[in-house]
Amino acid sequence: MNFIKTSFYSSLSTCIKLASGLVINKVIAVYIGPAGIALIGQFQNIVEVIVTLGNGAINSGVTKYVAEYNESDEKQRNDVVSASLILTAVFSLVVGVAIFFGSTFFSNWILKSTEYHAIFKFLGVTLLFICVNNLLLSIINGMKKIKLFIAINIISSLLSLMITTILTIRYGLVGAMFSMVIVQSIILLVTIVIAIKKIKLSFTFNKKVDKNHYRKLFNFSLMTIVSIISVSVTMIMIRNHLINKLSMEEAGYWQSMWKISSMYLMVVTTAFSTYYLPRLSELKTSVEIRKEILSGYKFILPFTLVASISIYFMRDFIILLLFSPEFIEMRNLFLFQMIGDFLKMASWTLSFLMIAKAMTKMFIITEILFSFSFYGMTVLFIQLNGLAGVTQAYALNYFAYLTLMIVIFFKILFMKGDQNTIKQNKSLGV
Repeated sequence: MNFIKTSFYSSLSTCIKLASGLVINKVIAVYIGPAGIALIGQFQNIVEVIVTLGNGAINSGVTKYVAEYNESDEKQRNDVVSASLILTAVFSLVVGVAIFFGSTFFSNWILKSTEYHAIFKFLGVTLLFICVNNLLLSIINGMKKIKLFIAINIISSLLSLMITTILTIRYGLVGAMFSMVIVQSIILLVTIVIAIKKIKLSFTFNKKVDKNHYRKLFNFSLMTIVSIISVSVTMIMIRNHLINKLSMEEAGYWQSMWKISSMYLMVVTTAFSTYYLPRLSELKTSVEIRKEILSGYKFILPFTLVASISIYFMRDFIILLLFSPEFIEMRNLFLFQMIGDFLKMASWTLSFLMIAKAMTKMFIITEILFSFSFYGMTVLFIQLNGLAGVTQAYALNYFAYLTLMIVIFFKILFMKGDQNTIKQNKSLGV
């Protein structure tokens, strides 16, 4: 299945997810307002970090190695699955216990109040279920069961629509936060039922699993942990800076702008995760990888350009459709946010190869460097231009990131030719 076909199938899931997201977003905007949306953004970011740590940050590695061994070595594939299940069980239980007993601390640290501690307790209790579900999805993705993967995502979107809408209307901000945890927990039941019927796997919990698989998965742990913590902590820091220097409402405007970007770019990012990672993991020569990246660009760049321009010119309508008149001040954020989105997708097409080919050192360096630069430029530009400064920093940061990605991968892929495989490229220190 190629990138275009995968994008077509993933677009079905994305359309449903977008539609449910539109309704959820409207409900949250009306019942909670900009200040509440800012707090929800904080909660989402810390949940991402917690779930990643609970998975041992191995899911990208699971997808890669399941894809790599799926057709060539069934025993190796099953050993990877066994190792990943053991790691997920251990990490999710340890992190879950820490979150449960530290619930008051996390509530006060992230949400500036202890009144939300029960949400963190619930997250600690259900973390194992959330992590096992994410692991199963990574296995299904690695096995290239794209239709199955997308079907589960569609069911998840519909459940999210129903549960989030009901709980937000009834319980406001607390209900919205609880819904984020509940949906991720109960979808495990759906995933298990479907996976048992549709895929054939065997696994063991004994000592026969090659320890080398643990080492390989932990290589991905380091990259994923750095990525999630860098991005999420940067987002939390930026939101806190906006709250302290401007207001909770203006932090909510920026969070709402970020939400719009996430929603329309979902078409591309879903295709990245469902197609690009397993596909790039399979490719060996520079020519194959070059061809795949250029093929992706033919879809990614035109889509992002047309979508971002359309959204910019329809921004007033979109604000009223997705939010309410209370959010109209965020219209000034669209120009540089759309420019940043285009640069982001152009750079991600190249940077995804670092995950697929386990280029650990370069990935970690760039993630940390550009997370710090985003925050630093945000502080500077907010000082100069107010709230619009955060989107200006976003665009400039991704311009610099794209420039670096082009330099790195031009050197690796276009200068070395067929004689070098990715394994040889890694010996260059990348």
